[in-house]
Amino acid sequence: MYSLDDTIIAVSSPSLVPGQIGRTILRLSGPQAFEIFNFQFSIFDCKGSRRGFSHEQGIYPFQITLPRNIRAEGMAYCFVAPKSYTGQDLVELHLSAARPVVEMICQSLLQAGMRQAGPGEFTLRAYLNGKLDLAQAEAVMHIISAGSESQIAAARQLLSGGLAGKSVRIRNELLELLSLLEAELDFTEEDVKFIQPAQAVEKIRAISRQIQDLLDSAVRCEELMDLPSVGLAGLPNAGKSSLMNILTTHRRSIVSDLQGTTRDVLTELLELPSGRCALFDCAGLGLETADTLNELARQAAFQSLRSASVVIFCVDLANDGNWTQALHSFKQLQPKTAIGVGTKQDLLDARQAGQKHRQLKKLFGMDFLLTSAETAAGMESLKTKLSEVLLSASTGKNEADPQIAINLRHRQKLESALKRLAEVAEEIVNEHPEVGAMLLRGVWRDIGGLEHEHVDERILDVIFSKFCIGK
Repeated sequence: MYSLDDTIIAVSSPSLVPGQIGRTILRLSGPQAFEIFNFQFSIFDCKGSRRGFSHEQGIYPFQITLPRNIRAEGMAYCFVAPKSYTGQDLVELHLSAARPVVEMICQSLLQAGMRQAGPGEFTLRAYLNGKLDLAQAEAVMHIISAGSESQIAAARQLLSGGLAGKSVRIRNELLELLSLLEAELDFTEEDVKFIQPAQAVEKIRAISRQIQDLLDSAVRCEELMDLPSVGLAGLPNAGKSSLMNILTTHRRSIVSDLQGTTRDVLTELLELPSGRCALFDCAGLGLETADTLNELARQAAFQSLRSASVVIFCVDLANDGNWTQALHSFKQLQPKTAIGVGTKQDLLDARQAGQKHRQLKKLFGMDFLLTSAETAAGMESLKTKLSEVLLSASTGKNEADPQIAINLRHRQKLESALKRLAEVAEEIVNEHPEVGAMLLRGVWRDIGGLEHEHVDERILDVIFSKFCIGK
């Protein structure tokens, strides 16, 4: 575990491309964060004077002069403890400079006695100083790594602290029950009953129901943070591979008039208005075949598509002779969420395209987007539609919904608490209240470990090692 007495420094903004000048944020936190402008007197010129900053919250202009008369200007955002992100004195230097200049400034500050921050150390200090609970600290990591609106929404749910409120209420009820059980043990010779065994068991069951409801209703943060998968489905030669190539701007899939040119599952990242998804192309569905390789490819396609977040089902507009077979494959697939796409629109005139569009809609019972990989027609509409469907499918609810997000660590703690509560009830029924009280303390610690108290140092190391440096 890092020392809180050190003053740490790190670049907390994205790295600049070599040769590029851009805005860089250099973050400092610790007891000597403000002293930088005094003991590094030789390079800092603050507010046009050489006296350094006073220990006050505010925004101050500064100029840095480095060897070989290299200069950089910027603004210093100063936050006085405890009113800062980390709960310590914190200074953020916002400056416009190339990467070599930023590295020279960092080196100068490190030589002055500061220390390079470790991964997640700023957020770790916020947690240790009581500015964030542990679940909120984990949410910061999820927000940093989010690649879509749905992932940010999931992290916001975790950051909102809803889990903390629930866990505090459960812990208070556990503490009340524990105090009654221990009072019974302390005054066994007195003619006073603080709680009957049947009452204690009923309270345990009520608390267990709260925990189970939390497990059942909470959205799993890991599921929301994973990139959603989008599968291209359809009969052989339905235009899937051409669609994948133009959507991803990579010629990844082989395009041919011959059937069965795609056998493996090919995956590419697709950038959408709402974020990223994993787009994959696989073998055409079609009917069962005696050809072993083709049949294995077809089965692999069905398996992959059934686990996809969204399926883009492609139908060849120009070949209405196989639409019945396409419908059979669609019903056999039974995708969770599907977007219908009519391909090869460029082979039809406007009147024919409109007619085929109406026929497809009636046959499949859903709307179809008309597209062309040759002319790129309909591609932006498809991306927009896919963004909307993915956002809805991944969250399942409106972003403003108060649903609580939990991660794997939270789930393990809650499941452990449920198991221990069942053991507590059993010990009380078997007239072993002293064992029940001891186990109940373990439950209390499990629930406390969700947010702040009694968290093993090794757990903190694992959690914060996943952060990037500067956060």
